[in-house]
Amino acid sequence: MVVYAGSGASALGQSWMRHFFDWWAQQQPDGSASPAYMFLSAAQVQACNLADRAAYPALRLYVQPGGDAYLAQRALGAAGKARIAAFLAGGGAYFGACAGWYYAAGEYVWQGISYAHADLLGAYPSRIEGSIREIADFDVGTGYAITALAGGRRVLYWGGPTAGYAQTGTLEGTVRARLRYRNLPAAVSYGRMLLTSVHLEAFEGDGITGLATTERESNYRLLGRWLNQTARTAFRVPPEPPPPAAACDDGQDNDQDALVDMADPGCASPSDRDERDALPAPREVLFDTFEEGLDWKPAGAGAPWARRNGNGETYDGLYSAGAVATGGASTITRRFTLRGYSSATLTYVRRLQGVDAADEFRVSYFDGTWHVLEATARAAEDAGFRQMSFTLPVTATHINFRCLTDAPGEGCFVDNVRIVAR
Repeated sequence: MVVYAGSGASALGQSWMRHFFDWWAQQQPDGSASPAYMFLSAAQVQACNLADRAAYPALRLYVQPGGDAYLAQRALGAAGKARIAAFLAGGGAYFGACAGWYYAAGEYVWQGISYAHADLLGAYPSRIEGSIREIADFDVGTGYAITALAGGRRVLYWGGPTAGYAQTGTLEGTVRARLRYRNLPAAVSYGRMLLTSVHLEAFEGDGITGLATTERESNYRLLGRWLNQTARTAFRVPPEPPPPAAACDDGQDNDQDALVDMADPGCASPSDRDERDALPAPREVLFDTFEEGLDWKPAGAGAPWARRNGNGETYDGLYSAGAVATGGASTITRRFTLRGYSSATLTYVRRLQGVDAADEFRVSYFDGTWHVLEATARAAEDAGFRQMSFTLPVTATHINFRCLTDAPGEGCFVDNVRIVAR
């Protein structure tokens, strides 16, 4: 097996792959073959004929780890892309984790903007997108979170792609795992390719917190089984250990919340093995595409905000909300409630057209006092719509968009305003 280690493969992504393959080798019986691996730079991938079965008869798998798909395709270039494509055409297998999945596609959406870089591998046909902001916005805080798959398995999510989220539809291939959040795809098999949004190879304590050793080992076992199937190998993967005793009938406070067994709301039945309270399902408190009207309170002395459908003014659908050549400050405000929730996220897409140093675009929320989330501090102009994401306190009650422009053709446009609470 070869693992890409050039530009675009993060040091952490490489380290996690090393942890995983070393663990897998240790699971093999004495004297048996192990899943041997080596790291290749971009220049080595470009120079090496991976598809030459006579030279490399034992090569089964090419691995593209997490990192930055743009940097990877730029470093590998057309020559590296051709080597990998020839390896796949000759029956080789591919494992792409997170950025490795983005690289495998021909087009992807990243933080609301679509990219189709020339040297993406293009072996995976579906359009994919990330990050999933309600789980972990890549541009906010650590950018990662420990989240759950649909069956309850805890895994690391760090900006990986999916489909059916905001700008994409269904996926080609076989969905092997789904996230608990909105049942979005988290792992897909397509031909001889295994593509994962989540990091099953993540190692606890190595650049991350929150993942238990037992959880990582279980993720390793799953990944090993999938790779055997993908690469048509038969390396030993240890069996799953016996399931833990029922946490809801053992007389213990397993989740340390001072509630025991069936007195704990996290217990569905005495045979339940997990006493932790279930996370509330995310709720869409607000989602406005402006297709039905502009149900926001206008204010300010400038030319008012209105529904817009001109060229370059609309993100998707027929309309956005916008203010053009306002001549003074112009705002729209919307009221909402987050009562009963513990966290919330605001997302929207916006385009600033011709906004210069004399102009301003500002987004604020109100919780008794107005707080600025975003404000243009200098000249700003977007080539297209850009997606933004911010955490809101549950005490917030209003959201406000403000535009100030002073010349014809200058404007602020927003669309797909969404607040999701948990």
